Amino acid sequence: MPYSQQYHETYQNLPEELPKIYPDLNFDNHCYLRIALDNTFKAKWDTKIKRPAYKNLNKPQLEQVLLLLNRYKTDSGLLLRHNKNSLRWRGK
Repeated sequence: MPYSQQYHETYQNLPEELPKIYPDLNFDNHCYLRIALDNTFKAKWDTKIKRPAYKNLNKPQLEQVLLLLNRYKTDSGLLLRHNKNSLRWRGK
C-alpha cells in the first residue's frame, strides 16, 4: 500500500475507534480530529491550512495528528486537556 494511502486510511480509521473507547464523552469522530488538528497547529486548524485537512497536511503535520490520535486511545487526560485547548482556540 502506498505511503499516502496508508496514512489516509489511518487518519480516517483512528477517529472511528475513539468513540468506542470513550462512549461517555459523547464526542463524534470528527471531534477527535478537531482536537488533534487544533493541537497540532496550536490554533483553530482551518485558520492555518485549507479544508479538507487530510488533503492539505504536510507529512510532519499528518504524522503529528496520527501520533496524537493514537495517544488519545490510552491517555484520556491528554485528550481532555487537548479538548480544552481546542475549545479555547475556538473561543468556546
